[in-house]
Order: sequence, then C-alpha cells, then structure tokens
Amino acid sequence: MFFFKKNKNLKAFLTGELVSIDKVNDDVFSQKMMGDGIAIKPNDDKIYSPCDGTVEVVFEGSEHAIGIVMDNGLQVMIHCGLNTVNLTGICSSKVKKGDKVKAGQLIMTFDREKLKEENCDDITMLVVLDQGEAKSITFVGDQNVVANETEIAQIA
Repeated sequence: MFFFKKNKNLKAFLTGELVSIDKVNDDVFSQKMMGDGIAIKPNDDKIYSPCDGTVEVVFEGSEHAIGIVMDNGLQVMIHCGLNTVNLTGICSSKVKKGDKVKAGQLIMTFDREKLKEENCDDITMLVVLDQGEAKSITFVGDQNVVANETEIAQIA
C-alpha cells in the first residue's frame, strides 16, 4: 500500500515578478506587522488560490483581501494592491466566506487600469497570519513566477 504525502506548499497566486515582502512600499507589510509573506508585482488581473483550504474572510465592500485557512491550520491572506481598503468596484471576489477552494482556483479579479487611475500600486501580497501546525515556512527568492505553476513557499 502506498501513501502519498499531500503537497501543502504554496503556489504563485498571480503571474508576475515575485518580490520579498520587505520591499513592499507599505510598513504594515514590509515590517511584517501582520506576519511574514511574499509579494507579486502582477502581469495580469487574475488572482488564484495558492493552496487548498476554506475561505475564512472576504473583506466586505472593497473585496480587496481574502483569507484562506488550510487543513493544517495555516492561515494566509491575499491582499490586492496598496491603499485599496476604501476603494470599491476595483476588486471582485469570486468566492465567499465558507467556500472550499482548491489551489489554482480563481478567487479574485481586479481592474489594473482603475488602480492606476487611483494612484494605487497593484503589488499583491500573501501574508501568513497564523502558521497553524506548520513548523516552518520558507519563501523562495525574487524571480518571475507563473500563477498555479511556480512554487513560492515550502511548508514543513
């Protein structure tokens, strides 16, 4: 009998340039006030789930942030853009609280042109809010990534 270890690593949630969260131009993220993470400077407007899990929260109104909890208790938040909390009509969530999601599932779209018009940076962050049962999370270095293909973090 064979037992296959379920892959619990995180995949790129956007296609674009992966950058260290330390380089994000917002102290809340760069100083890791909410937790460690990684960011992607996007090439497109589609955000995918980086993992299998359950949607814990969709930020009402702006729909700019989505929280997902994995089976091991690890909780991540995907946050689209900087200074987007008070903007409506730019981000559109494709999931709701309580939904089960699979890695690679479309969870949000956003309007890059409207973000530019509002003078908002479209850099999008993944922040680990709670490690759950994970012993460690190792993020990969800066590189170009492809959504749903490139592994961006190893979870042990």
